[in-house]
Amino acid sequence: MKLLRRLFFLLLFLAVVGGVIAWTLPADIALRYLKPDLGPLQLSGISGTVWQGRAASASAFGTPLGALEWSVRKSPLLVRVIDAKVGLKGGALTLDGGVQRDPDGSVLVRNLDFRMPAELAAPALDIPSLKLLGRIEGRIDDARLAAGWVSGARGTAHWREAAVSGEAEARLGELSAEFASQPDGSITGTVKDDGSSSLEVAGQFVIQTGQFSASARLAARNNDAQMLEALRFIGEPQPDGSRLLKIHGQLFKLF
Repeated sequence: MKLLRRLFFLLLFLAVVGGVIAWTLPADIALRYLKPDLGPLQLSGISGTVWQGRAASASAFGTPLGALEWSVRKSPLLVRVIDAKVGLKGGALTLDGGVQRDPDGSVLVRNLDFRMPAELAAPALDIPSLKLLGRIEGRIDDARLAAGWVSGARGTAHWREAAVSGEAEARLGELSAEFASQPDGSITGTVKDDGSSSLEVAGQFVIQTGQFSASARLAARNNDAQMLEALRFIGEPQPDGSRLLKIHGQLFKLF
């Protein structure tokens, strides 16, 4: 019995020590073991603990993103779920919301607010003669990432103070998009203008299996001369004088 009692107290002591170590485990040590699971995300200047910490510099695919802060809930770890609140700021991209990694390796994003310069979206449009101005901001209500691809998402986005420059310049007012997952696994959405500018926009887009396609009808409101000139360099002419812009492309695998 004395041996069993000593063994019990030894196990209790080890559990307490292990708990203290886990509770205060420095983030830089923990991330050495997690590095293979971070994919293209690179972190440096790490401080704090694995539960609540900060990386002074974060980058993905070689692009600096800014400083990353996180706070991890402890109770979900009992069922092998990592549930964290993350914030990214100080760079071109700003993020603030919840991220959850489930036991199957998939990642759920919830209530994630984002903001970035519109120029970051230029590669998706693939129109070299145009420079995008203004900022894009919005919220992802929920999104599921599995095997590196977005398999479901729902949210909104707004292009504030939208404008383009290049062969011609034009102010576009504000453009808004709504998107949501569909039963077939695709993500579909719509794009429209707020009626405050000389550009009329009505479009839709589909994202599926790593590919995206979009089409939009563009027209000069009240036959605005400056907008008519700008539209000469965008899309295909239509019988009613509008332009049809079609975009197809491939999404990069996230991790």
